[in-house]
Amino acid sequence: MRLVIRLLGVGLLGTIAILACAGPAGPPKAMSIKGFAFNPAAVEVTKGTTVTWTNEDTVPHTVTTGIAPPTFPPLPSGASPTPFPSLVSGDGKVNSGRIEPTTTFSFTFNEAGTFNYFCGVHPAMKASITVR
Repeated sequence: MRLVIRLLGVGLLGTIAILACAGPAGPPKAMSIKGFAFNPAAVEVTKGTTVTWTNEDTVPHTVTTGIAPPTFPPLPSGASPTPFPSLVSGDGKVNSGRIEPTTTFSFTFNEAGTFNYFCGVHPAMKASITVR
């Protein structure tokens, strides 16, 4: 009888541990794009969380995962020394396209890892999301 109780207890603990690890995704995470910056610049969420970025600037931005292309200081004339960065650059995991002012973009992170991202229009804007 004691053996049966112990086995049931171990089985119950195992079930609780599995359910705890496979718990529901965290609540949706709100992010802002304001002052030519992603806010917050680094965030941690659980797998399955939907992150929504709201563009609070007056110009379009993107959320593009991967490594940002190099940026260069403006020329004295104000012109860019290189062609405008491509809006399709990045690693292809997340690419919002243009997020116009006052609009949003949402993405659900179903894969664990660290996702570095940048703005394809303004590559100096960088941030990261860690998914556990």
